[in-house]
Amino acid sequence: MKNNLLLILSLLVLLLGGCSNSIFENNTTITSIEILKFESASPSPEEYSEQEGDVISVIKSKDEIKRIINTIEKAEQESTESMNIALPNHLFIFNENENVILTLGYYPNIGNGNDEFLDLDKDKIYKTNVLNLIQN
Repeated sequence: MKNNLLLILSLLVLLLGGCSNSIFENNTTITSIEILKFESASPSPEEYSEQEGDVISVIKSKDEIKRIINTIEKAEQESTESMNIALPNHLFIFNENENVILTLGYYPNIGNGNDEFLDLDKDKIYKTNVLNLIQN
């Protein structure tokens, strides 16, 4: 009986852990978000991977960082494995002090009141409400 209870509890922990939509490790503290803009409307893979854009903004407000992260973590997700999409001309770089923790492509205000964030490492796109993070 004790073994069955332990097995059920273990399965519940695995199941609940698998439902997490966290984009960061639990002990990660994002201290800034850099927003880059590329010259081209659709940068080449080389420009994108080398982050050859211009920094147009740096977000350091804890409240604003928390708002952005919470919005992305609650976003609708789609796999990009079978999509053929152009790389976005904005890139978000999430930093913990001087260390780059995550980079996400950013498609601002794509229509229907949505922004999209592209995670190439996880082959995912996160669809959020419009965050108004880019000045026109």
